[in-house]
Amino acid sequence: MPHSGVRIQLLIAAFLLTLCIGACEPAVPNPAPPTPATQPAPVADAFATVPDSAWITITGPTLIGFYPLVSNEQIEKDEGLATVLDDFSFHLGTAQDSVRAAGFTVHLLGGDTLWLRTGTDRSRVVRDRDSSTVGYLFADTLLRRVFVYGVRGGIDLVAYAHEFKRTGTVKQESR
Repeated sequence: MPHSGVRIQLLIAAFLLTLCIGACEPAVPNPAPPTPATQPAPVADAFATVPDSAWITITGPTLIGFYPLVSNEQIEKDEGLATVLDDFSFHLGTAQDSVRAAGFTVHLLGGDTLWLRTGTDRSRVVRDRDSSTVGYLFADTLLRRVFVYGVRGGIDLVAYAHEFKRTGTVKQESR
């Protein structure tokens, strides 16, 4: 049996592959970098420097699962983190079909910053530093956003999705 850190990484990789199979588009090669003569003038808009691939376009109810970017070494040293990431990916994986059936788009992203755009509205959402390392963001085109921190079971995620779609809020039990 593989070392637990390696097993966790394999589980996370399998989950990410499962999400991408249904949602990813083929990669488009990056164009050649602009030459100095053709470089665009600086733009005052801070969002202009964000690559298009980093944006999540909200076109309806959306569930974004987020987790920290960590190395294999960090996972091997921290069994608790390995367990959290394993549980997080498992529960989101079990809920994703039902959440999609409820009309949601599902995204899974590593890191603390989410770049969201809805029509002409663009925003940068940063996870609170004192929050849990994993969590979920429910968002929609009405600019309603609700964070749910920590690992939640698949049944909870489906219930939250239905509640958010109906009310724009989520009543969370304390954990």
